[in-house]
Amino acid sequence: MRAMQSVARRIKSLLAKNAFNVELSEELQFHLQREIEQNIADGMLPDEARTAARASFGLVSVITEDCYRARGTTWIEDLHQDIRYGLRTMIKHRAFSVLTVLTLALGIGACTAVFSLMDAVLLRSLPYGDVEQLVYLYTPSVQLLRMKVPAEVFNPSFADFEDLKKQSTSFSSMTVFRMSSFNFSGGDQLEKLGVARVDAAFFTTLQTQPELGRIFDAKDEKPGNAHVVLISHALWKSVYESKSSVLGQMVRLDGAEYKVVGVMPAGFEYPLSSDLPNVFGSVDRTQLWVPAALTSQQMTCRERCGAFAIGRLKPGTTLIQAQTELSTIMTRLDLLHSPSLNDFTAIVRPLREVALGEVKPLMFLLLGAVGLVLLIACGNAANLLLARAANRTQELGVRAALGARRGRLIRQMLTESVLLVVAAGFVGVALAWLLLRLLLQLNPGDIPRLENAGLDCRVLGFLIGVTALTSLLFGVLPSMITTDINFAEFLKRPGTRAVPGDRRAVSKALAITQIALVVTLLIGSGLFLRSYVKVLAVPTGFARSTVTVSIELIPRFSAVSANPRYDSPQKRRLFFLELLQRLESSPGVGAAGLVDLLPLSHAESMGSFEAQGYANGANQMVEMRRITPDYFSAMDIPRIRGREFAEGDGPGRPLVVIVNNALAKKYFPNSDAVGQHVRMSPDGPWAAIVGVVGDVRNAGPETGLFPELYTPLLQTDTDGAPVNEAYLAVRSVLPENVVVMGIRSVMKSLDTNLAIADIHTMKELATRATARRQFQTTLLSVFSAVSMLIVLVGIYGLLAFSVQQRSGEIGIRMALGSTRMGVAMLVLGEALILLAAGLGLGLATAVGFTRLLSRFLFEIQPIDSTTYLTVPFFLLLGTVAASLIPSLRAAHIEPMNALRNE
Repeated sequence: MRAMQSVARRIKSLLAKNAFNVELSEELQFHLQREIEQNIADGMLPDEARTAARASFGLVSVITEDCYRARGTTWIEDLHQDIRYGLRTMIKHRAFSVLTVLTLALGIGACTAVFSLMDAVLLRSLPYGDVEQLVYLYTPSVQLLRMKVPAEVFNPSFADFEDLKKQSTSFSSMTVFRMSSFNFSGGDQLEKLGVARVDAAFFTTLQTQPELGRIFDAKDEKPGNAHVVLISHALWKSVYESKSSVLGQMVRLDGAEYKVVGVMPAGFEYPLSSDLPNVFGSVDRTQLWVPAALTSQQMTCRERCGAFAIGRLKPGTTLIQAQTELSTIMTRLDLLHSPSLNDFTAIVRPLREVALGEVKPLMFLLLGAVGLVLLIACGNAANLLLARAANRTQELGVRAALGARRGRLIRQMLTESVLLVVAAGFVGVALAWLLLRLLLQLNPGDIPRLENAGLDCRVLGFLIGVTALTSLLFGVLPSMITTDINFAEFLKRPGTRAVPGDRRAVSKALAITQIALVVTLLIGSGLFLRSYVKVLAVPTGFARSTVTVSIELIPRFSAVSANPRYDSPQKRRLFFLELLQRLESSPGVGAAGLVDLLPLSHAESMGSFEAQGYANGANQMVEMRRITPDYFSAMDIPRIRGREFAEGDGPGRPLVVIVNNALAKKYFPNSDAVGQHVRMSPDGPWAAIVGVVGDVRNAGPETGLFPELYTPLLQTDTDGAPVNEAYLAVRSVLPENVVVMGIRSVMKSLDTNLAIADIHTMKELATRATARRQFQTTLLSVFSAVSMLIVLVGIYGLLAFSVQQRSGEIGIRMALGSTRMGVAMLVLGEALILLAAGLGLGLATAVGFTRLLSRFLFEIQPIDSTTYLTVPFFLLLGTVAASLIPSLRAAHIEPMNALRNE
């Protein structure tokens, strides 16, 4: 402790100039006196001895200062002086300081907030071990790939997966899983939760261990021993208050008892729907994990029974090697598939690429946009600094004339710039926090882990780096230009008129560059806004007020029900019929219907089909949905021709279907589709078309129309496609909350242990389908508006400085007969010249830049005439508004006062 205090005192003494100089001066005086005494001893008179000693020794004050500088600590004192002077200058010019700090803080805060999003989504490590070795496995049909069907919809069947696992050598482990949902009863709550049905290799493949308890083992995989469950950390905290006694407790899942054997660590909620490219249903995240416990029938299934598959590559194995090996194995397995579709291959894709592939371009686009905002802010602040420096020409010239070196002046200017940037950095933290909160409110829900964004140490480190970069971009150029003083010009023309012409040229160049950058941003955001408007104008084909809920009698992908009330197709059919009857008799309900795959729920079923009398080709695909008779009425899907399904279209009756208008136009262009026949396979029965309905955008407004075929939901119940779950659609004149309460009441009267989930109006689902586009459009529009505001402030500052600098010239013009209107137009003309130059450069840049945005646009060309005309118009209005005050100020200059000041 004493040693540290001694070191501290020593450092303090080194930095204390006055104390050091006093000690050194006393020591030098001592040596000077000794030399005087020596001269006297050598026979000199006292005055002669003193003069000779001083001539030999030198001035004590000069030696003291030289010794102090030789210690190398003078820069600390100079920095201290610069900081004090800079703070005084900031306080003296408060308006300038506040404007500059806010301008820079906007750029710094926006950059930091977007980087926080990027860090959460792209840069942070996923909660799995060595994620770079994890890959998704797909087994698509080559023919369907050629038809542009995404490979991600082809998960390997259970039997194919087992063969791939046994025969491949590229993987250290492989696992399959499926997403589902359960009615969870824990404590006093009953709710629908996301569930993952996983095999015993799931957690070892992901290299994740539970925080408490154990993972599943081989015994849990046996169908009779599968009633064990792992719960998420969030569920453990909210329901069980983080108590370790949760292990061994029993919970009810869909009416069956499950034993809790483990708790997963915080942050692990895989699989998330946003991490998977092909998710059926609306399970956002997983909170429960149960063993898959596949039956022998499922294990040998090769058709329409797949699951998501993940593999962990062995060290040193490449994606190409693994894909080549799996493709070779799939070629052999083709012989075990049906002859109609036996051209399977294999595709291996990194887990990180699949999870982030679609959002990565969006994150880089947003980061690039805020980077432009920061550049515009730096350019504007630099221009403001140049404008203020013009008023300091007298001060800097005097300091230089008195001996101040240019390096010393540059350091002073840089210190002032750094102080402004540091202040902007602190304000930027607050703005980043606020902006981040607003951004998370706009979370579209399909960007993985976006909700985890925050101002952590990594983000704050980025903020410090951005602040340092900003200080360089903002301070160096003005400091170099301002301190380049022409003494001859300064002595002849003191004051602001000594400002060299190249400084004004730099200011104009900065303004033109800012305008060009903001033009590029505005055109980009304009294209996004126009695309968003186009998306919103696309007809969805259904009523947005319809209320929908998900009803699951048997957990998805389960073979049997744990509840004996629904253990047969007939019992489930009777339940749904009674549900519809009670709802339709409820007050205010106009219609109620069921569908197996709800539009905009990320659920699709596609199959091959043939149209009678049409030249059918191989792998002719159609979307398929099963519905009850009043589904079209509940969704307000218009009937174009024919009839809807009736109660008579039940089990044992002739097969009938309803098609959408797109199918009718494509396959029966010259005849009425009603009365025609289609079938699902070459050897299947023909079904009569009894009606044609309007087209529905099932996958979202940005997808094209696809041929669609509807079959009766309850008719197919005994034909190998049992009704285990369905979406209920209710159209009512009552408010949404009243409708939901009515549905809950009816459900409770039928089964008190059955929870409903995914309660939405179709408007909410339609909004969710466009949420990502709304997110990116809103952000770009906000960034562009901020940039435009910064540029207009910069134009105003530049013109105000120009008017002040040219006051003498303006006075002479007015003395020689120039009108006030002419003077105002002179200033406005200067602004319009800057705007024209910036527009020309910006439009040329935008032509090349917007071509990179074509993948983000919808029904809009990169060079859109409306956008390219609208942006200059609004910039013209803004420039005129920014020029108004400087123009009026110039017009009201009194010639005599201006000439007197000159």
